[in-house]
Amino acid sequence: MAILRPRPPRLRLLPTARLAAGARVPTEAAIRALAGATPFAGNLLLCRVLGRYKLFLDAADLTLAPHLALDGYWEWWTTSFLARNLRPGETVVDAGACIGYFTLLTADLVGAGGRVVALEPNPQSAALLRRNVALNGYAERVTVEEAALAPAGGRLLRLVVPPNSPMDAHLLKQDLASDPGQRPSEGRATVLVRGRTLDELAVPADVVRLDVGDAQEAAWDGMQHLLAERAGLRLLMAFDPARCAQPAAFLDRVAARFPLRRLHPDGKARPCTPAEALGSGGVLLWLAKDEPA
Repeated sequence: MAILRPRPPRLRLLPTARLAAGARVPTEAAIRALAGATPFAGNLLLCRVLGRYKLFLDAADLTLAPHLALDGYWEWWTTSFLARNLRPGETVVDAGACIGYFTLLTADLVGAGGRVVALEPNPQSAALLRRNVALNGYAERVTVEEAALAPAGGRLLRLVVPPNSPMDAHLLKQDLASDPGQRPSEGRATVLVRGRTLDELAVPADVVRLDVGDAQEAAWDGMQHLLAERAGLRLLMAFDPARCAQPAAFLDRVAARFPLRRLHPDGKARPCTPAEALGSGGVLLWLAKDEPA
């Protein structure tokens, strides 16, 4: 006589609608309940993020990886905001993609009819980004560009990758000058990466997420044709005055095109003044002609 054994409960993935709903505390709890990290080959961890996606992490990363491995999410305010404001069929540029946390989320939100172009200059992070995109079945809608946004594309730039902190990789400031001339030698270990501009990539983007550290001014200067051609373009831009060469002048250029809105910890974007942005230790600016959700 066959013995009937109860089936184990089926794992239910968290719907993306929960991310957009705004009930932060219960949603975070549900994500943590599905989170977990499993050692994989080499120095990798395999974890589940946002209750939906499988993600390879570098176990040596002491910045982003611990949060994703234990909590299953990163920057709740940004995550929730994107879940509410991205639409199926849109084209998104994710600049500063790192290992792909926001890339996977945006690829899911835009659907099979959408497209994501993910830019990441750090070769190790870009390799994990490609693996994570393929692992989650998004290879057909995501293109990975292993490149840094720079004042003018086509030249090699020096990227500093701090030990155990790949998300803090940054270009040398002298390489970000539009005419670097004779570049001085640099004591820190660097890797050479390719420089590109968004105008060169010619992606017909609906949304651009810019999280590029010291290259924020260069990224803006290199997307002027895109801004002119895409009247409805929306940008989520990390702005840190301490990492700008001329923060006030840069913010003036931005404010000449878009009303300034700042993303708050509750995931809502509200109007802000240039003085508020300049007086901060770094903010996320939502730049769009229309009101966000």
